Amino acid sequence: MKLFKLSTRKLVVLIACVMCSGLASAQGVDDHSADPAYAKYYHQPVNWGGCPPSLFTDGSTIQCALVAVPVDWADPSQGDITIGISKPLNPPHYTRLLLVNAGGPDNSSASQAEMLEQLQPQVQVGHLVVGVDLRGITDGTGTQVSCDYAPRSGAENFMDGDSRNPTVQSVRAQQDWWNRSISACLQQHATFLKGITTPNHARDLNLVRAVLGFPRADLFGVSSGSSLMAYADRMFPDRFERVVLDSNMNWIHLDWQRQALSRMSMDQLNVQQAFIPFMARHDDQFHMGTTPDQVMTTFQRIYQATSQHRMGSVTPDQALGALDGTGMWVFWDLLVSPSLSAMSQALDGDPAHIANAEQIAAFTSVDLRSQPSFNPMADVLQCNDSGSTDPRSIAQKIADVRTNWAIGASTVVDKCQHWPWQPALDRRLESRTSVQALMVQNEFDPSTPYSGALKDRLENGPAARMVFVNNATTHGVMFDDNICTTNAEFAYLNSGVMPVRDVVCQAKPMHSFAMQDAVTYEYGYPAAGWWLPPPPNVRQVSWLLVP
Repeated sequence: MKLFKLSTRKLVVLIACVMCSGLASAQGVDDHSADPAYAKYYHQPVNWGGCPPSLFTDGSTIQCALVAVPVDWADPSQGDITIGISKPLNPPHYTRLLLVNAGGPDNSSASQAEMLEQLQPQVQVGHLVVGVDLRGITDGTGTQVSCDYAPRSGAENFMDGDSRNPTVQSVRAQQDWWNRSISACLQQHATFLKGITTPNHARDLNLVRAVLGFPRADLFGVSSGSSLMAYADRMFPDRFERVVLDSNMNWIHLDWQRQALSRMSMDQLNVQQAFIPFMARHDDQFHMGTTPDQVMTTFQRIYQATSQHRMGSVTPDQALGALDGTGMWVFWDLLVSPSLSAMSQALDGDPAHIANAEQIAAFTSVDLRSQPSFNPMADVLQCNDSGSTDPRSIAQKIADVRTNWAIGASTVVDKCQHWPWQPALDRRLESRTSVQALMVQNEFDPSTPYSGALKDRLENGPAARMVFVNNATTHGVMFDDNICTTNAEFAYLNSGVMPVRDVVCQAKPMHSFAMQDAVTYEYGYPAAGWWLPPPPNVRQVSWLLVP
């Protein structure tokens, strides 16, 4: 099965472009390592110490340090900030360096590297594994800022705790509230926030490589970390060698808002086609019914009960917040199952059951109405990188929220509206370079959809190969133990052996720590041999949520 055909003329042009891309990639950009103005960064000592616990790990098997980086790589006179890095307490013998970014983008890569070492210990074969935090993240140890939310008018879309039931007026009010909040934040921390960009993060990675004493490094990026590592490979192809991109954003032309739109529809499809049937097969854990229709009916009752304030302080957004964890199986036992089970039980009106649901809901999802401040890092990164690109009208946004109710409300507000700075991504660099990488991708990934990854693979040409997991439903291949993917991944990472063509692996049945399925299923296009199939049809979504 062939997915596309090229004319002879187009094929010649494509080959020429690939050859030109290779020539452009061989040189890279100036990393300022020979510039005396940057000498203090390249010659700084690294002082290792203890690590704080984080969302993913307790920090007990790693050690951490702070690395000083210029707040503005284009002008070191603007001052310094720090980022956190980690390495194992007792690393085995190594000859190579592996820099890890965990994505998020607001996740601690320092702690995520520890989790990678625990789940896939073969990552340390021949490598010193170092997690590198992005600048400004909330879960790290480096320089951070906090900004106050603007006063709320009461008309904002989330003020009733139900972002999934917007009106034109409430969307406008929420947009205005955000604009006022971020405008004051940018004025207060302009120098620091302007420097939060993917190009600066890539320069930070290169600096960490240098201060650790390695002439070259390998890269491992997960989720949004795939876009960072791909961009770093474009900027410094002579410094970064073996690059693994796990759960790929559309890094061929990185656009954060467009990525959010594709995630919105794929996440909804995955909830309907994969996770609700999974819940039905594990009623002993979720207590919501033994068929998909029964599960959906129970969730509809939870949503209406919270909308009508019949479940104490639990809001509709908190009920739906549990579903935001369905994309990663590590959260199914820890977050999703306890939350939905408690809310299902609270439908009986028992005060004790409602109190339990309230306690778990507060842990599951933050109620924006009670938050006085925020860390702007993730939003600023996205706006600095690619700016405002969402073409939808308010009416279309409202329609999308009602169709894609799982996470659609997260796309209603344009966080980059009236952004004061031009996009930092170099589109010429993207167009004239290829990314030398091994891509690892689940077919039904709800957070970094396969549609974007396939575009990366096809447009990037022969510089990349994909290890595709047929029928896999989750986000983050690193979190699962599939011998087919790990064999290909570590043959490349540890021995430099790139597959001669794309690899199609088969997913294991859906599972978590406590729940195991016996069979897999198919709701996309079947994979044939080593050919990569088309992405699933996201227009299969049919279940609506009624407030």
